[in-house]
Amino acid sequence: MSLFETMKGVQLPTTDAERNELVVTEGSNGYWNYHLSRRVNLLRALCGTPTMPTAIPVSAWGAQAEENLPKSPTYCQACARRAWPQAEPAEDAARPDPGHTG
Repeated sequence: MSLFETMKGVQLPTTDAERNELVVTEGSNGYWNYHLSRRVNLLRALCGTPTMPTAIPVSAWGAQAEENLPKSPTYCQACARRAWPQAEPAEDAARPDPGHTG
């Protein structure tokens, strides 16, 4: 049985586009420490950090938590630079702030 088959709720990527799709993953060394990975490699962030899958959509990248939570989430800037390397300055302003380096 493959790793993808053992993970509940994670759909198997069937095309190259799905395998290369960006997903939000969480660092394996702490909680609320978010990275970006490709679906084909959920256990490794674009920056090389070991990660675990999440159900968080990429559209939520950079979202800040409510004030009553014990810890604010961090978003890896190295992953963001690798995911969106040629972003124009106007596009950077429109995209949510990646927050802290993870």
